[in-house]
Amino acid sequence: MLKKIVFSVSFVLISVCGAAQKDINNYKYIIVPKTFDFLKSEDQYQLNSLTKFLFNKYGYEAYFAGDDLPDDLKKDRCLALTSEVLKPKGGLFKTKLEIVLNDCYGTAVMTSQVGESRLKEFDKAYNQALRNAFETYKKLDYKYVSNQEVSVETKVAENIKEKSDIDTKEKESLSEKAEIITVTENKSNDLESKENHSIMYYAQAIENGFQLVDSQPKIVMILLETTAENIFIVKGKNAIVYKEDGFWYFSENNGKLKEKKLMNIKF
Repeated sequence: MLKKIVFSVSFVLISVCGAAQKDINNYKYIIVPKTFDFLKSEDQYQLNSLTKFLFNKYGYEAYFAGDDLPDDLKKDRCLALTSEVLKPKGGLFKTKLEIVLNDCYGTAVMTSQVGESRLKEFDKAYNQALRNAFETYKKLDYKYVSNQEVSVETKVAENIKEKSDIDTKEKESLSEKAEIITVTENKSNDLESKENHSIMYYAQAIENGFQLVDSQPKIVMILLETTAENIFIVKGKNAIVYKEDGFWYFSENNGKLKEKKLMNIKF
């Protein structure tokens, strides 16, 4: 069962980390230029103002280029994506617009659907086409995730993947060593496991997971959600908390074999 859990967590984390560099959730801000290339003047048809307004409306934090920016963005320009509104060619009697988000190196991270309008007046047509294009970003359920949180998941994924690359003979050797370690440390581990199970931990919902507190209450650890059911990553540790046969266990991957610990958690 534990091998299946390790494989599941490894697969989930490797998939997440592989896409992390191009995930819009890893960017904190949106910068909107005051002029788009296909227009002749600054904020023509109020299209730039509308772009900034809609990003903020749908849960992003948008600023005009040249505004007084947040301190962390001043120090690290790569915290932001720059929006670009393009006018695709083609489509007789149609106005078409699409919204592209570029990172600090000018690489496109995401492109919206093409918004269209058949209205004849330019100001109304651009307004309608832009709003239609924004449906892509409206439906994303965007939430900023800092690089620090991603690095924890990346480190766990790398360690689990490295462990899974051990060949069959090495696994058998480690299994034999594990049996010896289990015999010699059986009493201390049993005592530790019983002690852990006697303590009640309460799971309080937070963004992207739960925090475990004891009766004081004191925060014991942070559990980050994964796409695997009943499997959580322990923030700041190379460890997971998972449910097996109706019980919750803490398992740490610190480069050597270690017995799993039983935990009494109330969600």
